[in-house]
Amino acid sequence: MQIMNLKKLAKDLWWNLTAFKTLNDLPDSVILLNNYGEIKQYNDKAVKVLGINSEETDIKFDEIIKDGMSIINQSIEANKPIFATVATSGKEFYVEISAVRKFEHYLVSIRDVTTLTKELDNEDRTRRFNNEKNAMIALLEDDIKAPITSINGFSRGLLDGIGGKLDEKQEKYVRIINNNSEELYNFMDKFIRFSKAESSIYKSDFHIFDIADTVKAIAADYTDVIREKKLEFDLDTEKLERRNIYSDYPSVKDAFRNLLDVAVQMTEKGYVSVKLTHPDEEICAKYKINPERANAYLQIVINNTSSALSEDEMRYLCEPYAQLEKGKKNLLRALQLGTASIMIKRAEGFIDIYSDPSGIKYTVILPIEKR
Repeated sequence: MQIMNLKKLAKDLWWNLTAFKTLNDLPDSVILLNNYGEIKQYNDKAVKVLGINSEETDIKFDEIIKDGMSIINQSIEANKPIFATVATSGKEFYVEISAVRKFEHYLVSIRDVTTLTKELDNEDRTRRFNNEKNAMIALLEDDIKAPITSINGFSRGLLDGIGGKLDEKQEKYVRIINNNSEELYNFMDKFIRFSKAESSIYKSDFHIFDIADTVKAIAADYTDVIREKKLEFDLDTEKLERRNIYSDYPSVKDAFRNLLDVAVQMTEKGYVSVKLTHPDEEICAKYKINPERANAYLQIVINNTSSALSEDEMRYLCEPYAQLEKGKKNLLRALQLGTASIMIKRAEGFIDIYSDPSGIKYTVILPIEKR
C-alpha cells in the first residue's frame, strides 16, 4: 500500500521548501531530512503523531524511528513502504514508512498503522487460540463420547428388558433418554470431526489409493437408510480413466462421507446420484484447468432431489459459526459441510455447491498426481 506519490511530491516541492506548509493538509506525517539523517522540516501531523518537539534542533531521525535511516534506505531500494517502530515519549507504536531521495535530502512520509497491526496481531492470536481449542476438543474425543455411549447402551438395555419389564411410564422416560443420547452422540461426533479438521493436530496422509473402491465402500454404509427412504441411488465410475489417485486419503474419505450423508439426509424422495469422472472442457474453463491435463484431476459430482436452498442458507452453508447467529436449525448440516470444505482444501482441491428447484449439486475437484 503506497502512502502517497512521494516522487511527484518531491518534484513539486523539493526546490520550493517554502511550500512545505501545504503538507499540513495531508493525512500523513511528512518529514524532510538532510543527508546526515537530521530532521530539517516536518508538518503538523508529524508533531502530533511522532511527538516531535518543535523547540529542539538537530533531531536525528533514528531517535524517533528505530533504525530509521536503514528503513528509509530499504524503502528507497524496494520502492515500497516499510514497517517500522516509533519509540518516543516512552511508548512504542507501529508505522509504515515510504521515502524518496532528492539531491542531499530525503522526503519521508509516515503513516500510523498501530490499529491495523493490533488487529492483525489479535487475529493471529485468535487463530492460534482457536487451533489450540480445537486440538483440545479432538484429543478429548474418547472422554466426551464414552459417557454418552454408556448412557445410550444402558438405556437400550433397559428397553430390551435386561433389568426386567418396565411399566409404561418408565419405558417412556427411558426411551426419551435413549433417543436424546443418540442425538447427542451424533451431534458430538460431527462437532469433534469439525474441530479436528480445523485443528493443528490434523495429520495429512498423501498416498496412492483406489478412489472408486473408497467411494463404493462409503456408499455401502448408506444402503439401509436409502432403502428405508425408498430413494433411487446411482453410483457411476465408468468414465473414470484413473482409479488409482495420489491424494490425502483421510481428507478425501471424510469429505465424501460428509457430503453423501448430507445429501441422503436432505432427500426425502427422488434420488441421490454420485458420478466420478475427469473434468470436461466446460469444467476446465470454469476452474481454470489446462484441458490437456484434465486427467490429472478428479471430479466428484453428487446430485440429490432435495428442496432448493434460500440465498441466505447458501451464504452460510459451510460456516457453522455463522449459523449459530442465524439459529441452530441447520447447525449440524453446517458442521458436516464445513468439515467437508476444510478437508477438500487439505487435499488441495476445491468444492462448489449449487442449488436450484431441481435439487442440490455438490462438485468436488481434486488434483490426483504427486507434485
